Amino acid sequence: DELPMVYCTCVCIYCVLRADVKTGTDVYVSLALFAYSAIVTLVYLQIRKPVFHQVAYGIEVFVVLIRSSMHQMEIRKTNMRAYAEMNQLFGLGVSAFAVAFALWNVDNVFCHNLRAIRNALPAFMSPFFQLHAYWHIGTAIGCYVSIVYQQYLRLVKLGVMDKYRLRRAALIVPYIDRAEKSN
Repeated sequence: DELPMVYCTCVCIYCVLRADVKTGTDVYVSLALFAYSAIVTLVYLQIRKPVFHQVAYGIEVFVVLIRSSMHQMEIRKTNMRAYAEMNQLFGLGVSAFAVAFALWNVDNVFCHNLRAIRNALPAFMSPFFQLHAYWHIGTAIGCYVSIVYQQYLRLVKLGVMDKYRLRRAALIVPYIDRAEKSN
C-alpha cells in the first residue's frame, strides 16, 4: 500500500503547482512527476526498505505543504475569509496525516509487541491495537481533506469562490457546495 501513496501525492503536487493556471496542462510538470513515481517505484521494489519510502513520500508531502503555504500567504493578502477556511482545512488535513504517521511508525517499530498484546487480550479489544488500520483511516481522512483543500484553493485562485461555499456535513466533514443565489 506504500506506492499508491506516492502516486496519489503526485496528483496533489500537480494540483498545488497548477492551482492558479486557467487553461492547458503542463507537460513538463507531468513528466517530472511521472519520472519521480517511476524512479521511486523501481528503487523501492529493488531495495524494499520502508525508510526509503518514508523519505520519498516525505519529500512529496514537504512540496505540497510548502506550496500550499505559499498560496495561503498570497490569499491572506486579499481574502481573509478564504484564508481562515483554508487554514482550518490545512490544519485538519495535516493533523490527520501527522497522527496517522505517528501511529504507523509506532506500529512499524513495535509490531511484534502489539501483536503479543492483541493475542493476550480478549478479542473485542484487539482493534484498539491495530495501529496499521488507524494509519489507513488517518491517511484516508487526510487525503479527503486534502482534496477538498485543493478544490477550494483552485476556486479561490481562479476568482470564482464567491459562487461556492465551504460547508460541513454533520458539522464535521468538509465539502464544497454551490452558494445559494440571492434574488
